Amino acid sequence: MNPTLESISAAMSGLALRTSAVVERRRILRRVARFSDHRLHDIGLERDWDGSILRNGRAI
Repeated sequence: MNPTLESISAAMSGLALRTSAVVERRRILRRVARFSDHRLHDIGLERDWDGSILRNGRAI
């Protein structure tokens, strides 16, 4: 395989990994968003005034 195709293949592979990680993160955040405030607190998270999920005072 020539070097150009190898670099394109590596870039596409990296993009695919990043895309799958983004999709998985969104899926998990949607699931966690349905938790009650008490359950969020039990796992070390909290809900901010606007509904966003926070961890140790920082957005996740």
